[in-house]
Amino acid sequence: MKGIVVFVIGLLSVQQLCLAQSKPAGRPAPQKQPTGWHVGLSFGSINNAVEMDFSDRPFWRYNYVERWQYPGLEVHYSLAPRVLATFGLNVIQRGQRVETIQKFADYQDYTLVRTYLNIPVGIAVELFDTKFSPFVKAGMYGAYWLSGKWTGKVPRILDNPYDENYDPGQFTSLDFEAPYEFSENDDTGITENRLDFGFWAGGGLKYRIKSGLRLFASFDAMRGLSSIYTTTREVRDFQKRKNVGYLLSIGLTIPINRKI
Repeated sequence: MKGIVVFVIGLLSVQQLCLAQSKPAGRPAPQKQPTGWHVGLSFGSINNAVEMDFSDRPFWRYNYVERWQYPGLEVHYSLAPRVLATFGLNVIQRGQRVETIQKFADYQDYTLVRTYLNIPVGIAVELFDTKFSPFVKAGMYGAYWLSGKWTGKVPRILDNPYDENYDPGQFTSLDFEAPYEFSENDDTGITENRLDFGFWAGGGLKYRIKSGLRLFASFDAMRGLSSIYTTTREVRDFQKRKNVGYLLSIGLTIPINRKI
């Protein structure tokens, strides 16, 4: 995330340099807005957690985990001057960290990361007809669970699958790292959902170069609407658990089928 922050600062510096070299007139002159399709890439850093009510479990909490939105497709279509329809296709990691507030049970702490194929769609509105402009945006996302991985601590006990060298004289917990396998059947009656969907909203800064190339940096808040777990039968204490997170991203697009 630090690298993306540096990029945003650099974008602001470019804007100040451009303004300093221009004539000291009043407001910058409006720019002709190219319409049509713009295609490019975006990537970013995401902080994600799983929302759940822990009022009946005072020793536990879910915390945020920082992971990545890998470089993926970014498509914009100009609906009108300063109004864009946006579409994305990328691979994103949504993490959750389960922690014990009372440290008598450290060995139960773990971090779980699910990797999704993510498709966000939305609308973005640029606030000014200038090369450098803030924008606001909002939309929906749909995601499909691809893989998982977890790390953490487990108790050192006999027949522990993560402890090949069990020694009762060693510490009572063991650090582990292992694939997290998706399972549609669970004896507990609670299973995971491969599909996740929700909404996002945010804003950012855009810089448009004369050729039509657009550089942008944005910050989005995301909230899941679907539960990442479901039940195959009645479970009395089942609670829906939803992804919540924040994404800081950068990207660029180039015009195709350009119209002025």
